[in-house]
Amino acid sequence: MLRLRTNVQAIMDDMNKCGQLPRPEIYCDRQMLQKLGLSGDEYCTQTVEEILAPGDIISNAVLNADVEKEWSKAAEHAAILTGSRGTNKVENYYRERIIQWRNFPDQGLVTIVHLPFDYELGRFVAQAGTHFATVSVVEPDIHDMKQMVCTVGLFVTGSAFPAWASAHLAQMAHSISMMVRQTAVSFKSLDTLLEADQQFYMVLSLRTCPQGRPLLPCTSPDYMLGAEDSSVVLLDLPIGSPESLYPAWFRPMGEFNFPNFLQLFLVSIGCPEVQVFNTMDGALLVPYQAVVQRSQWEQVASRFDAAWKVHKTAYRKLNSSKHAPTISEGRSPRFAEVADDAMDNPQSVSLSSLISVHNTFIEVEDGELNDDDEPKWVRNKSA
Repeated sequence: MLRLRTNVQAIMDDMNKCGQLPRPEIYCDRQMLQKLGLSGDEYCTQTVEEILAPGDIISNAVLNADVEKEWSKAAEHAAILTGSRGTNKVENYYRERIIQWRNFPDQGLVTIVHLPFDYELGRFVAQAGTHFATVSVVEPDIHDMKQMVCTVGLFVTGSAFPAWASAHLAQMAHSISMMVRQTAVSFKSLDTLLEADQQFYMVLSLRTCPQGRPLLPCTSPDYMLGAEDSSVVLLDLPIGSPESLYPAWFRPMGEFNFPNFLQLFLVSIGCPEVQVFNTMDGALLVPYQAVVQRSQWEQVASRFDAAWKVHKTAYRKLNSSKHAPTISEGRSPRFAEVADDAMDNPQSVSLSSLISVHNTFIEVEDGELNDDDEPKWVRNKSA
């Protein structure tokens, strides 16, 4: 693993808030950038293929000539250093998974993981051609608030770095440093991106469930007509009215959490296109909160409101209660403190399953030069 620390000009007026950098679904969405009046093409042309969770996407990108040149240089030196198989293919197009964790590993920091996709293997890997898996941590420079410190970990396959590798390490570090700087420059209109980021998602909260969990509409109510189950309720609704679409309701059994319930509810009323998430920036939400894309929610809001109004009637009838659950937009997400293996939306990718990390790091401090005008490098034992 090559670990490079480099200083880059700060992209925020207050770098203590760098843990709130825009998520990749914002700055990788070419259509959104164009809508905001930003070209986004100086570094590369990107599109969002799929949003797996807030801060976790699959992206397709076409690098510009300068960035691809630096990628190729880094790949050439990595092949020499590790004995890995090189490639002569021009690979300016690639697919990758980008995962961004805000305020991790500490408050005010942001960690970004890039995993390239190997089309031959059909999965995300440590290295695909000239593209590498990287882990980047961005933090304020405590000595100069006009600067930020980027620590980039570059994973390469092959044997350990030999001692004669200083010249190649220097060139490789320089290429990585150039890519970090070009990426930082691409955030030139950060305020606009941050505003779009803040509006992209909305947090929904389930409240006021005085008589137990909420109900789901039954998509095939005929078999319930003679039911005498305390968890089932039938409504006498005007024929032909919008409400008559949901005459039968039932209380779901088993383990309950709001995101799963909301997804089932939306599917039941014919809105399966809305994605419902139980995580945000890699952290699991409390069970009574869920996250949706604002644009998707606004498209189905009228249909959802009509169905939820009938739900309240059914809930009150089933429970002989004056009150019924409500769903409202939360001011901010609240996170649960659980073990990592409890997070299931989406299933996390273990870097250890993709990357073999040996007991040596090669560290290059960008900006420190030796007598040959090359960055200094040292070999450290990992912890």
